[in-house]
Amino acid sequence: MKSMRLSTIAAALMVAMPLYAQTADPVQPKVENNTQKTTTNAEQEPTKSAQIVEDDIEIIAVTGVYQADLKARAMERDSKAFSSVIATDDMGNFVDQNVAESLRRIPGVTLERSEGEGKYIAVRGLGPKFVSVSMNGAELSGAGDERKIGLDGITSDSLGAIEVFKTLTPDMNLNSIGGAVNVKAISAYDRGKNTLKMKLQNSYSELREEHSPKFSLDGTQLFLEEKIGVGFALSYEDRKNQVDEVRHHSTRELNFLQGGIGLSEEQLGVAPEILIPAQLENRREIADRTRTTATLNVEFKPTANSFYYIRGNYSNYTDDDVAQREFYNFYNGDQADEIIYVNADTKEFVLSDIDIYNQFFIQEGETTTTNYSIGGENYITDTLRVDYEYAYSKTDDKSVGDRRVQFRERENIVYGQATKNNIVAQVLTPEEAAALGGFALDPDNDVFAGEADGDISDLSNMEYDNLFMEDSVRTDEVTSIKLNLQKDFDIEYLNFIKIGGTYNEREHFRDKDRWSYAINPLDCGTDETCITVANSNVTDYNFAVPEGGLFSYPFVSNEDLEYIVDSTKITRDSATGGEVSIDSTKEDYTLYEDTYAAYIMTELQLSEQVSVITGVRYAHTEFSSTGFMSLENDDWDFGNDKMLDLAIPLPESSITYSEFFPSIHVRYEPSDQILVRTSLWTSYTRPSFKQARGFAKFDDDISLCNPTTNNCYSSPDGQSAIDLQGYILGPDNAVQVGNPNLVAMTSDNFDASFGWYPSKELFMEAAVFYKNIDNFIVDVTGIQMGIDELPLTLPVNQVSDFAIPQDLVLNQVDITLNGDKATVYGIELSYNQFFENGLFWQSNMTFVKSEAELDATIRHDKMPLPGQADVTGNIAVGWEDESFSLRLISNYRSDILEEVGSCPVSASVSDPHTCKSWADIYQDDILTFDMKVKYDFTKSLSVYFDAINLTDESDLRYFKGNDLSGGEILYQREDYGRTFQLGMNYKFY
Repeated sequence: MKSMRLSTIAAALMVAMPLYAQTADPVQPKVENNTQKTTTNAEQEPTKSAQIVEDDIEIIAVTGVYQADLKARAMERDSKAFSSVIATDDMGNFVDQNVAESLRRIPGVTLERSEGEGKYIAVRGLGPKFVSVSMNGAELSGAGDERKIGLDGITSDSLGAIEVFKTLTPDMNLNSIGGAVNVKAISAYDRGKNTLKMKLQNSYSELREEHSPKFSLDGTQLFLEEKIGVGFALSYEDRKNQVDEVRHHSTRELNFLQGGIGLSEEQLGVAPEILIPAQLENRREIADRTRTTATLNVEFKPTANSFYYIRGNYSNYTDDDVAQREFYNFYNGDQADEIIYVNADTKEFVLSDIDIYNQFFIQEGETTTTNYSIGGENYITDTLRVDYEYAYSKTDDKSVGDRRVQFRERENIVYGQATKNNIVAQVLTPEEAAALGGFALDPDNDVFAGEADGDISDLSNMEYDNLFMEDSVRTDEVTSIKLNLQKDFDIEYLNFIKIGGTYNEREHFRDKDRWSYAINPLDCGTDETCITVANSNVTDYNFAVPEGGLFSYPFVSNEDLEYIVDSTKITRDSATGGEVSIDSTKEDYTLYEDTYAAYIMTELQLSEQVSVITGVRYAHTEFSSTGFMSLENDDWDFGNDKMLDLAIPLPESSITYSEFFPSIHVRYEPSDQILVRTSLWTSYTRPSFKQARGFAKFDDDISLCNPTTNNCYSSPDGQSAIDLQGYILGPDNAVQVGNPNLVAMTSDNFDASFGWYPSKELFMEAAVFYKNIDNFIVDVTGIQMGIDELPLTLPVNQVSDFAIPQDLVLNQVDITLNGDKATVYGIELSYNQFFENGLFWQSNMTFVKSEAELDATIRHDKMPLPGQADVTGNIAVGWEDESFSLRLISNYRSDILEEVGSCPVSASVSDPHTCKSWADIYQDDILTFDMKVKYDFTKSLSVYFDAINLTDESDLRYFKGNDLSGGEILYQREDYGRTFQLGMNYKFY
């Protein structure tokens, strides 16, 4: 209903404004069709090359990288806000293959990869959550739990320019502390002529050893004496890639380990303690992604006083993903009688009773994003202008028929060791384990009774163990309407006054139907095939250890996986007791977010060289969400084969907050060679959906405690269902909790820049910035918090099989909190130069420092702002002439603090059990090198070659660690290898 109301209002505005404009006095034309001037406002103003402007930028008759650089400098200089721009070259090409890849060359911008492809960006060291993304000024939807928008789905062929705003004026969307990105659709009025270009490309993934073809077509056309301009683009890509990962458990902390069954009582009392991984997961993702995009931009200028547009963008990609996963659960073997060996010097360990299992997962998903905007601009009088827009963006992410089979070998003896770059696990024989533990095997008192024999070549114990099936649908829908009115003045000191407002509504929906259960032949009924498969092990199928050295255990073939699923999926209803709603609703949620904004701003002309923009914006947010408290259980039996699985709805959570955001922006241009800007402005960043929505998710492996003896158990250990009626949930259970009480973090910002333009061939710029952030948002892991202290009320009274006391204090709570204050300050340097002999140099470097404070009950010491990098830099050196271009490109980003471990003021800094600063998670620094070559055979035909990630860098995340862990310990490592691209462009004009 809200969307219908917005549509009706928008339609009324677009009908009424042209009619009103037609009754106004006629004015002189204010635009030429070949104008190259660009917008100064990413959110509120239509593209100036297609609207009403006064000055033209000189059209420079140059080609290649040089022309793209000149266009970008002109667009940046013309903007009223401090910005950086990526522009196309003379053939309408960007130098990279998607928007995110292009943006990483902008000063202060770095790239965050996913599956080896650039996806998210950070600005001035502040991560993707601090950066807003829009298309043609309208907010984009996304399918994830985060607000950050993946730019990998936007091909560069469909765009005219990419703008990154470092400062924001009151008429812009201020939901961005780091910066705002606006991607502009291809426009016939921008190009100023009829064009048509075709691109053919093939890329090769070295890790996947497969080819990925791509085709695109884009063009512009002017009609009816240039009253109508049409820009369009089509693109198709069949992309094949592979990512190899080594990762830790996503929710568990490192484990403390002490002892060894070969030690005496006296030795146990003084045995050293170490920190080890909770889990090792080796994972390979093999993805076949078919991506189709289409863009259409129809612009209409019936008179010099009016301009209208309809812009649409469609993106669809289908994923056929195969994931192979091999797990070693070290936390299964951390009981005293399961610890065989601990080496405090090397941090090596040996544990018994370790489950090893592999999962073969097939996922077939489809993501479709549709964006469109309808709007226009009219001069009501010669000095009164109105512009308006209705925008809609929707992303549907569907994955139907996902399936996974799991094979498990229980009770293994496993050796392990962790470093920053890797986690190693190896199955041992009892003899090898005893030798490390320093004791002899005693046949009459076998400490390894029931353990596997350590012969990894004997796979008969790797049994079919679990079946997983899932259908998932996620939708994000954003609708907005905005209206701006500007009055120009021809008087001293005052250029214009502008007022306006925006209304946005958002609905984010997730629905999962999931079934995951242990396979039991009794659930097959009389189906002989099902019974046979349910009793099978990996040796009953075609199996092999995947190449590459990532895995130790084999996986069945794709064909056998389908056979296993088809043969045993009939067990679902019997195995789950028909309780589809429990496992299928625990991660479902719906959230609503309505935002209102209004502003007033003015531009003052203090002198011919000095202008000032000042004003204030008011923003109001209303947020609500639904969710569940969920608890899954793998081990405890509560009688009648009833396994505990809970998904209990939580009361709807909601919050409302609002604030005023003033700003002042000064522009000083003493000569054609110098431009000085300075700004004082305010902005904010809302929490992500995952952070703010209401949910509570207990870890799958729960522990229960006997309140009489205070003994806690992670498995039944002989306890009966009747005995458990008096048990309570243990304090060491891990739980992830959403925080509906989060408010947006706000920032007071200062920016100053000095740009020097001595010639077309040389550009230098220096900028300084400072941000003072209140209520900064941070993810905190492993803190101690009582259930009655959580920001939502858990329905613990609805759990009947055991008790969850309202005042229970949990020791491992993962939650997002508003911190106190954070400061960020830095300097940004740029230097671009083109030489007469064809050599050129493009470079920028950003240095950032930050300091953040959390509540003393969470962290007593100061820390860097999470999500911030201290140093980022980009350098491109190359040579080009009229037909040939060669560039070597280097990108650097220092490490980033991502999550914070708890160390409250009440904790002893020297006690790692209470001060868990070792649990801080960092993203490691990275330095990449790419090479790009282009040759123009004719004015119409060019061929290019790209070599990406030449040094084969990996994306690495790690725990900070301490002396007990031997320093840093791996959290996640992604290897995606090198990629090579060969393509051609042909223009038909």
